[in-house]
Amino acid sequence: MNELFDKLILRIVFTLFLCGILFLYKYAHSFLYPSSRTQIFKRFFPSKNSADTIHLFSRLIGIGIILSEFYFTMSDKFYLVLIDFFVHATLVSFIYLISIYIIESIVLYNFEYHDEIIKRKNMSYALISFSNAIAVAYILKGVSSVSQSSIIILLFLWLLSMVLLGFSTKSYSLISKLSFNRLLVQKNLAVGISYLGFIWGWALVINASFDHELLNIKWYSIHVILKLILALLIIPIFRSGLIFIFKLQDDFNIANKSKTNTSDSSAEIGYGVYEGAIFFTSCFLTTVITGNINFGNFYPVF
Repeated sequence: MNELFDKLILRIVFTLFLCGILFLYKYAHSFLYPSSRTQIFKRFFPSKNSADTIHLFSRLIGIGIILSEFYFTMSDKFYLVLIDFFVHATLVSFIYLISIYIIESIVLYNFEYHDEIIKRKNMSYALISFSNAIAVAYILKGVSSVSQSSIIILLFLWLLSMVLLGFSTKSYSLISKLSFNRLLVQKNLAVGISYLGFIWGWALVINASFDHELLNIKWYSIHVILKLILALLIIPIFRSGLIFIFKLQDDFNIANKSKTNTSDSSAEIGYGVYEGAIFFTSCFLTTVITGNINFGNFYPVF
């Protein structure tokens, strides 16, 4: 019985310790995002500004996803476990915020948080920001798992993942028929939903490419790149297969673009769902091919 109470007390201590990490995360967020400082330090009313609610809670969900990857190993001394967790959790939290800043600087470089969220209450902007935050968190969770508490490996894999994710965001204009900037200015939700499926699909593919044992940095990096190249070959096959099997019709009339500059405002939410869901599902199925096939002794070894 005493052992059960001891374990309960230790779990409560770790819970409070995690809350302390979240408190530091709040201050780190205000440091990297000065424009949101006045919002994050005053009482927050979720119903007052739905766009700001989505923006804030994306960060909370993201840090929850990342911290869920950490483990406490009680074979070491208690204070050493706390120090080790504090260092790694603080570092990863700071890296997470920097990663969001980098991705949003690439994707939303023409837009400002204060203008779009506070003034215009742009739900499409909030949805894109939400998508970026969750995608980055999912990738960092995978990177933290592979690094196995090594700070050097963590930093290397983080930089590699940010380069890959940054390049992948640039392919949105090649995949989607929607005008990203124009529809975002018009607060059209179609582009937000389409981008959500797009960036989450890439997050799945990138995370799957990192999901294997790291023995040598050089060969590990080559393996990651080869998996991504394979994914680029497989994704279009699944996309075409889904469209053919379920008889999906691309009803976005691009011919109207040459007649009027406001034609994109007619983009329906359903079309955004179509683009986002098709790409996301294609990426999900692609991870089965790139990561879930174990050849074993299928081929003889000589």
